[in-house]
Amino acid sequence: MTIKEPEYVYYHAGGKRGARPVLLGAAAKETFSSIPVVDVSGMFSKDIENRKKVAAEVGKACREVGFFYAKNHNVPEEVVGNTFEVVKNFFAMSHEDKMEIHIHKNPSIRGYEPLYETKMEGAGKGDMKEAFSFGDDPHEPEQNAPFKPGPDAPKRANAWPSAYPGFRPAMYDYFNRVKAFSQALMRIFALALDLPENFFDAAISFLMLGIRALHYPPQEKPNADDIGLGAHTDYDFFTLVQQENVAALQVLNANGIWIDAPPQPRTYVVNVGDFLSRITNNKFKSTVHRVLNKSGEERYSMPFFFSPNREAMLSVVPNCRDKGQIYEDINAGDYFMERLKAARWQHPSNNGKPAPLVQDMPTAQAITA
Repeated sequence: MTIKEPEYVYYHAGGKRGARPVLLGAAAKETFSSIPVVDVSGMFSKDIENRKKVAAEVGKACREVGFFYAKNHNVPEEVVGNTFEVVKNFFAMSHEDKMEIHIHKNPSIRGYEPLYETKMEGAGKGDMKEAFSFGDDPHEPEQNAPFKPGPDAPKRANAWPSAYPGFRPAMYDYFNRVKAFSQALMRIFALALDLPENFFDAAISFLMLGIRALHYPPQEKPNADDIGLGAHTDYDFFTLVQQENVAALQVLNANGIWIDAPPQPRTYVVNVGDFLSRITNNKFKSTVHRVLNKSGEERYSMPFFFSPNREAMLSVVPNCRDKGQIYEDINAGDYFMERLKAARWQHPSNNGKPAPLVQDMPTAQAITA
């Protein structure tokens, strides 16, 4: 009798490559088959009990799935719509104008990334997307950041296209609104962990933040090797994803099955990142996901990455140590840059050599089943 070897799904998680068998029939585990929706309107209530109700739903979603839709958030739809319009205008610019701010020209690894610049998986040429990224930068007045000039002051981090002067103010209008929502959501995560609501406040006074505007071109003849964004986990506390009306985001469950996370009106897709999984001893799941644009249409999305202050120490929170502490304390900023450079190993800051993958952080959803 011949025993058939299981198929595997391959991905990058916790700074290393992993694989998960596809389990069907009697071998299948109990796992999620859809992404839960959480009405977060109660998080803005003055009544702590209303905020705790939201936290209970958020905690359940984070433990069981690692993803949820946040419904009834407070970021105005007109701001979201306007931001998508300016993002489309940016990607419609000439290649030369976009390459003026290519990430290889910026030591902070921010700016423009052309098609196929990154490759997470598959046998194709690379990830079928182009991107623009910016984030925390105390030099920029829009951020109202504490900044002290001097030899130890941080260098300028962001790069903006000179051919599109209206791009920066529109992006900052969105950035500051999502930042405020994210900081409020971090308090909900604290409540979900049965911690004081202000437990994380000291660690999120000047955050490591980033927006990555993404454009996935239509594929005339899509094939299995053409991945929009390869399978991976995020290295942050959490990510808020705003996506237009083209479905492409997929989430990997414990059976190695890809579950669609299609756009839902007036929601954010929220996913737990490796940092939050780490400080909860993997009780909150940092779940593998990918983008596979088989629609034949252009797709745009805007993930917002939320991480603690650079000097913050990532420590397992006290009430998640019932089975011991899986992870040692690490500096958030140092670990973030290790992961960023590993993902962008071709950047000149790596001297043209692949950065070593970090090996110490398998997440609950990244362990080979």
